[in-house]
Amino acid sequence: MKIFYDGIMLKEKYSSQMIKQFPDIQFESDLKKGLDAEAILAMPGFLKKENLDQFKNLKWVQVLTAGFDTIDLEYFKSRNIIFTNAKDVFSIQIAEDVFSKILYFNRHIRKHIDHMTKEEWQYEPVHHEIANSTVGILGTGSIGSEIAKRMKAFDARVIGYKSKPSELPYFDTIYHDLKGLNQLYQQSDYIIVALPLNQSTYHFIGKEAFEMMKDQVVFINIARGDIVDQEALIHAIKQQKVRGAGLDVMSPEPLPQDNELWKMEEVLITPHNSSSSPHVNQRLMTAVIDSILCYKTDKKFKNRII
Repeated sequence: MKIFYDGIMLKEKYSSQMIKQFPDIQFESDLKKGLDAEAILAMPGFLKKENLDQFKNLKWVQVLTAGFDTIDLEYFKSRNIIFTNAKDVFSIQIAEDVFSKILYFNRHIRKHIDHMTKEEWQYEPVHHEIANSTVGILGTGSIGSEIAKRMKAFDARVIGYKSKPSELPYFDTIYHDLKGLNQLYQQSDYIIVALPLNQSTYHFIGKEAFEMMKDQVVFINIARGDIVDQEALIHAIKQQKVRGAGLDVMSPEPLPQDNELWKMEEVLITPHNSSSSPHVNQRLMTAVIDSILCYKTDKKFKNRII
């Protein structure tokens, strides 16, 4: 069995772990030598038809990201290729990032930094806490669940939205229909977007959604920029409906320099950076090794998309 892998993403320090663990598998990072592989471990940018067509023996692809909105899933279905993602690799650090954004607004961090630059000792009264607030999380997958877990430690009420009914740890209530979604908008002091981007979630949050939200809501998006109608968000900020918008993702990316979001005091922008962590490479390799083991032993994948 041969596996072709992205040697840039899976650096030698980490790829050596899978090579050592599976001595019976031939791992290849040279494309020309790897075209007869039956599995690929790669970033979304590589997984295009013109590249995949070269792999005549392909049976399984592991994308090295959680998101897969740029990938043509119909292509994988047409060739009967198993497709898995790295869904649990980025959840912990993204959950921590959400709190950095909320606390940035709640604790007036921008103002305090400005006071420091001016050497001013100036008191800023705080009017918001996470404790005893209601937090609405759109998307209850691994990222949403890690956020919810930490929110309970902050003594928040946590409500979630997902497309299918279920009960999950750390959520007080989970809505799954339009009526419930509207209740989430109306009840939440903080709204966090952790949905996948697909045809049904493009511009999922628009003008009507923002109008339903509480006044002075804090809005956090760590999912994909196109899930939100960005112009509707800008309008909601200008109308003081949204008191703070923590945005790790934009539409488009990079965000153009002339976009007015850059200059809004109510906005904190990070450049698709919420998944950054000193542990991300090891987490990714652990997930990859687990996936390889599932493939080898014909066990059920935890992260199978197709």
